[in-house]
Amino acid sequence: MGRIMRNVIHIVIWLWLIVPFSGTAQPRKTNEIGYALDFQKISLERMQYAKSLGINYIELSGVSAVLDKDLSIKDSAISWTQKIDSLKDILDASGMKVWSIHMPFSKQMDLSILDEDTRQKVIEAHLQVVALFRPLKPQIVLFHPSYYLEKGEREHRVTQLIKSVKELYKGVRGRGVEMVVENMLGPQPTVGERERPLLRTVAECQEIFKHFPKQVGLAVDMCHIAQPEKLLLAFGKRVKTLHVSNGNGQAEHHYLPCDSRGENNWVAIFKALDQIGYSGVFMHECKYTDEQELVDCYQTLWNQYLNTL
Repeated sequence: MGRIMRNVIHIVIWLWLIVPFSGTAQPRKTNEIGYALDFQKISLERMQYAKSLGINYIELSGVSAVLDKDLSIKDSAISWTQKIDSLKDILDASGMKVWSIHMPFSKQMDLSILDEDTRQKVIEAHLQVVALFRPLKPQIVLFHPSYYLEKGEREHRVTQLIKSVKELYKGVRGRGVEMVVENMLGPQPTVGERERPLLRTVAECQEIFKHFPKQVGLAVDMCHIAQPEKLLLAFGKRVKTLHVSNGNGQAEHHYLPCDSRGENNWVAIFKALDQIGYSGVFMHECKYTDEQELVDCYQTLWNQYLNTL
């Protein structure tokens, strides 16, 4: 009888150890923290400081600086290569990793541009930039879908964007990086005499992404759309990266996530990230005065979410 009882006790203890309590939510682990930084402002001291805070990833921004007005590489390709080599030394020495590159965007660098010869120049310029920064080993290359549009062009612009994404994907896929396209700000269809950029709503994102290669992911910008959790849930595993900031979907505020002027529901956002199994970097693209704010804010929001479980 004693042996039977001991076996029962062992089984109960084993089950208690491996089976979660009924009704208790099991949140995912915290995400790695990252932040967007102009590549020309990277220094060893700054990277070492960020690493000391627990920030392990950066997004390279400001990369349009390498392009001239005619979309060719500005100055000398050799001088930029030397700059990239210097950055690689800094990143290697600090242990900081490049999560993503925020590709150039402007009226000239528009993937949906209507003139076919110009569109081909835009594609080539993008691929030159990807090649230039490749030594820094980014995991993700992020593109904007379009600039502002003239009225009545949207349908044709969508067609051009789809062609561009397919062509860029062919050029990027063999370089060991993932390609993503970002949702854009668009609370109303127009602003002044212009139409908003493409990918301005959940529905438009879903419709256009149907025509992209399935391997092309979505970058969810949490300032560009109200209730970004809805976009996260709509795209699920196709969400490959984030642009984290607070706002209301009405303007390019890009507040610190903890800034009370923004209206994002961070509990709902973290819940959505849990539901879709997002394991990428929590990449901040927001205003801050010190990197410590990013770490402290993330921990505050995470703790608030945990308290709801």
